[in-house]
Order: sequence, then C-alpha cells, then structure tokens
Amino acid sequence: MNDRYSIVIIGAGPAGIGLGAAMQHYGLSNFVILDKDGVGATFDKWNPETHFISPSFTSNGFGFPDLNAITPDTSPAFSLNAEHPNGHQYAEYLRQVALLKHLPVIGNANVINVKPQNGGYELLLSSGEHIDAQYVFFGLRDYSYPLRPQIPGKDDGLHYADIRDYGTFAKQPQAIIGGNESGIDVAVNLAKRGIPSTIYTETTGLQSNDADPSKRLSTYTMNRFLAHGEMIHVISNKQVVAVKRTLSDYQLRFSDETTATSFTRPIFATGFAVTKSPLINRLFKVAHNRPVLNNMDESTISPNVFLIGPQVTHDQVVLCYIYKYRQRFAQLAEEMIRRKGLQPNPETRIVYQNANMYLDEFDDCDVNCEC
Repeated sequence: MNDRYSIVIIGAGPAGIGLGAAMQHYGLSNFVILDKDGVGATFDKWNPETHFISPSFTSNGFGFPDLNAITPDTSPAFSLNAEHPNGHQYAEYLRQVALLKHLPVIGNANVINVKPQNGGYELLLSSGEHIDAQYVFFGLRDYSYPLRPQIPGKDDGLHYADIRDYGTFAKQPQAIIGGNESGIDVAVNLAKRGIPSTIYTETTGLQSNDADPSKRLSTYTMNRFLAHGEMIHVISNKQVVAVKRTLSDYQLRFSDETTATSFTRPIFATGFAVTKSPLINRLFKVAHNRPVLNNMDESTISPNVFLIGPQVTHDQVVLCYIYKYRQRFAQLAEEMIRRKGLQPNPETRIVYQNANMYLDEFDDCDVNCEC
C-alpha cells in the first residue's frame, strides 16, 4: 500500500487528536492520524496512581474550556466525572473525542522512518507500508521518551516512567533524583505506603515563588507533599554526576564532591524528551534536549515538518500543559489552509478565540499574580 495524504499527524494522544479535531473544524479533510498502538495508548501505560496535576472542571460555558480539554466543546470532567484523571481515564476521554469527531485514526501504524521525497515526505511503517505526505506533524508523547541523566551508572537507576506498581517497593528508604513534579509524586506515593525517601535535586519547585505552574509545584502536588512531608527529605543544590552499584548498595556522587549511599535502586525523576526519538533527531535541530522551531512550530531544517504537544518551546515559553499547547491547534490548521492558497474561515477562528484556544503571540505569555 502506498497512500498519499496532504497531512499526516504522527501520534494519537491529546496533541494529535486535538490538532486533528481543529483541522476538521476548519474544513481540512485530506489528513490522517497514525499511532503505533492506538488512541491514548501511552496514557493506558501510566502507573494507575499517576494523575493529572491540572484540574478538570466543566467551565466551557463561561469562556474557558476544561483545562485538560483538547477541543472547545468537550470536557474530561464532564465525561469522566474526575477532577484529576488518571491515565486510563484520560485515554478513554481521547477515544471519546476521536469517535465523536469521526477522526481518521489508523492504529498499529508504527512510523520508523520519514524521508524527503518529491517535494514532500515518505513515511515508512514497520509493516513495510509506505505513506506519502506533503506536511508532517509530530505529536509524540514525551512519556514514551524518559530522559535519564548522561552520567556513569545511569542504567543502574530506575526511571519514573518505569514504575508500574508501588506495592513492589521494599519497606526501605528510597533515593530520588529530581525534586519537581514527578520526583514529589514518587515520594508521596511511597510515603503513603510508609516508605521514607530522600530527594536529591539541583532545584525544586517547592522553593519557587514564580506564579507559572511550569516553574513551581502545582497546588495538587504541593498539598499532597504537605500531607506526607514528614517522610520526605529534600536536599537541594545537589547535582548527581555518577551512580556506582556495589555488592550491597548504590553510591551516589555529586558535583560538590560529596557522596550518599542508597541501599535501594535510585529513582530518576528527571523528565522526558521527545528528542530521544530518532525521527525527531533526523528532522529537527536540537538544543537543550528540545527541538528547535520557527514561529510556526516548524522544524528549522526540514520544511513542512512540525512539532505539536508539550515539548513545543519558544524562547522561554514552554507549552508543557494541555491548556497551553492546545492554543496552537487552530493556528496550525490555519497555516495549512494558507499554504494551500486559501483563506481560513473567520467564524471558526472566533470559536477558538472565544474559548481562549488561539495563541499567536508569545511576548505576553508571562504569568503574573499580585497575590
């Protein structure tokens, strides 16, 4: 099979499904959404105790959709009856949106190579099939690409994404590397089981006075930390430079030449990076573990290849939450229409603007609160 589409979206997570819904709303039809598994599959792989830190609330009728919604007219809070959905719940919401919008999703479509061809791109699937496209959008889920520190002994650590069941942890003190959302989440879930932990971190959102929730801990995480803080010891200004496994323990070495001992496998809560994907590395310039983009979220080295989702960054603006990166869906749909020599429907734009889901200027993206 060698199908041809104007637009191919890789990834059927919130970015891919949200962009697909926006394109459909704008009248674009010759597109397809490919996923190596299916809609929301990565969320189904979350640890069942991992929940969204941003709250869901059905506020759609008053000018601002549910923070975790990917379209102006849906709400995870309404469909799931959950304020902080877990992975399984959110995957079900995504499947509901895909069905409601009749989106053209193809599952079990694992893209293993994307290469320029005839003014567009040829996508090779692991099945051996080929798909041709003029435009390619990457909506890879960062959770699939855990970022481990590039230090000696990094393979002796357990990454946050590897945790499937907190019930398997021994009742011994645990060492956690990283003191932001995922690090605190691990520590809290261990504390709930009577397991103390020490967090070693360069910086932590616990100490941030910035109002931007991408720079400080969410209130959801902070409240959980305060409820179990007596079992969590946080040591700041500690950069781990090596992990050494011995016959009886793990030795942690820090940049200040101090050391620490852990009798259990250290846990890396060090984030995620889609730049670990070989597809991203071939098609995007990379800086500071993030793809470099122009002002239309397009690769600076591969024309007509775009990035969508939480790793989209413009200068100091990081669109790491759904309520942030969903504001680019309408912009990108309009860009596709313009590149076809047509004019976007202003009525559709108004729908997204009225829902505060239309971001075209990054200069004003600064979170300031007087109190």
